[in-house]
Amino acid sequence: MLNFLKSFFDRYFYDDEHYAALFILSIGIVILYFIGGIIAPVLVSILIAYILNGLMSFLEEKGNSRLLALTVTLIVFSLFYLSIFIFLPFLSRQILLLVSDIPQIYDSVNIFISNQLANYTIQSNQLEEIVINAFSYIPSLFQNALLQLNSGFAAVMNALLYLIIVPFLVFFLLKDRDVFLSYVKVLLPKKRDLLSKIWKDVNIQLYGYLRGKGLEMIIVSLVTGVVFSLQDVNYSIILAILVGLSVLIPYVGAILVTIPVILIGLFQWGLDSNFYIFLISYLVIQALDGNVLMPLLLGREVKLHPVLIITAVLIFGGIWGFWGLLLAIPIATFLRAILVAWPTKKDLVN
Repeated sequence: MLNFLKSFFDRYFYDDEHYAALFILSIGIVILYFIGGIIAPVLVSILIAYILNGLMSFLEEKGNSRLLALTVTLIVFSLFYLSIFIFLPFLSRQILLLVSDIPQIYDSVNIFISNQLANYTIQSNQLEEIVINAFSYIPSLFQNALLQLNSGFAAVMNALLYLIIVPFLVFFLLKDRDVFLSYVKVLLPKKRDLLSKIWKDVNIQLYGYLRGKGLEMIIVSLVTGVVFSLQDVNYSIILAILVGLSVLIPYVGAILVTIPVILIGLFQWGLDSNFYIFLISYLVIQALDGNVLMPLLLGREVKLHPVLIITAVLIFGGIWGFWGLLLAIPIATFLRAILVAWPTKKDLVN
């Protein structure tokens, strides 16, 4: 055991900079664990500013002045930020309507399953009882989940502190970017060539992933919302958001979100031709996302395994609740990118 630990540290911690990086990372994890919920607005603001900094840097590289790049970036952020708070009341109303309809949806699906079982010559009362018992908990489960979701959105709507402090922090993080970077450099050792290399690799992977996944979520949500609205699907906004969020969990997310999509479709149309059109359109969206959009946006950037994503969501969601769910994927991506970019003695020799 001692030989294994010695070999491990000789391979991955062969320089003082490695220990400095480990120390900084450990301090960050401790701070996140103990006061992450308290400083959640700051973390969210840093994440938003980090993403927007990519747009700002792109505009500066095109020859625009820093002031113009900052102005355009803040306008884009302001439009997006205000649209969220304009949009939330509509979502809240749909959630309340869906909560009230859940018992009817359950009864409708239950009758549908019973009718389907009755069409087979081989029937089993025990099998039907098992199916009914398996679905018996669904109404209360969905009602509680949607009520909590609605309560969470309402809390965000009414949290004037967050409404003010997040844009305020984002503005100064972008405006005084160099100042804050100089503060960070003070905490780093004077010899930081290795740390700079690690951050450069992490920055490429992390920004690429966040940009790609963010654009993928927005595009999938908008396309799904438009397609479902054109078909007059009930709760189209809720379904569009769920389908958009499902891209965070490859494969598993698509399977999970398919369940409410099919249930709502069956409740609205039954096995009518409209239902099959609705289902086919949904499957086409999923196919285009997985085979065209995701490879186009993410390319060869870092990709998290579904198991890692689910684990991160469970851990950080359990620690910080809503904000944990929001920050789980970026934090997991950041940690994985560090592990991938961390050099070894073998890399140094090569």
